Amino acid sequence: MRQDRLPNLIQCNLGNFQWLVFVNLLSFCLFIPMISFAGPVITSGPLSKEKEMQQPEQSRLNQKRPDALWILNWYGPDSGYMNNGGAKKSSTIDHIKNATNGILDQPSLSTIEGLLKTKEVKVNFPPKHAMIGMEGDWMIVNLGTRPDAAGGRNMSSRYGFADLNNFDTWQIIVINAPTNMKAIMSPAQDDYAQIWINGQKWHNDSEWTGSPTEVDFDVEVDLKAGNNVLVYRCGESGGHEYANLHFDRDTMQKVRIIPDQAKTKAAFFDELINLPILVSHRGRLVSFWADFKLETGQ
Repeated sequence: MRQDRLPNLIQCNLGNFQWLVFVNLLSFCLFIPMISFAGPVITSGPLSKEKEMQQPEQSRLNQKRPDALWILNWYGPDSGYMNNGGAKKSSTIDHIKNATNGILDQPSLSTIEGLLKTKEVKVNFPPKHAMIGMEGDWMIVNLGTRPDAAGGRNMSSRYGFADLNNFDTWQIIVINAPTNMKAIMSPAQDDYAQIWINGQKWHNDSEWTGSPTEVDFDVEVDLKAGNNVLVYRCGESGGHEYANLHFDRDTMQKVRIIPDQAKTKAAFFDELINLPILVSHRGRLVSFWADFKLETGQ
């Protein structure tokens, strides 16, 4: 090597080293806020029978996430349960079970078998507890274009009202996962949130989160390959009322969630039928309905 090239080579290597240090330092600085944003995750679910109505043991995150991938389209009853006596008083009562004469309850509603029953089964809340104009049917629930739409009152606005008090709502999504996987579920609610997935309860929080995009708890949940049904009940006492939820971005990139474009109950079930074809436990490619019949013996 020529001696006159040594200084340039040393200078070049030094420049590369300095650049590497700068990149690593920048990555570290960017990573710090990501760590603080995530916070502790509840990993102890699903909830046991003894803990189904208990508060989470973790400290609240109090994290506002306006840019999260909030889920705005849901499926649910065409009425909330009105005059509930307050969210906490109402929280222990399974109004779905009472309104369907035991054909459905909240845990079974969070299964494919239970969801399919809503094609025929009506939700007959007593007149004192039903919204005006209710037919007892099921409908697409749209929360608006943003999680904080309707001034943070999307439990009322979904039914065309401005500001209701003392009532419960239920909203449902189907999450189609490509494989068995873990996901981070993040609810924001006012006031009382209860969430079931695939027949098991995963979350119970009796306190409001402060704003429609504020998350107090990140909850790790299990999703199975194929269709997973999530039921989100929210009880309201007074003031603002909202029930919002998002998953982590990695999950949202891997799964498909319905309702998607559906505007009617019939269209929702069309979307369900047309979910991606799955490999059954018998090793054959089957449609959703064929896979359902194999699993249930119908």
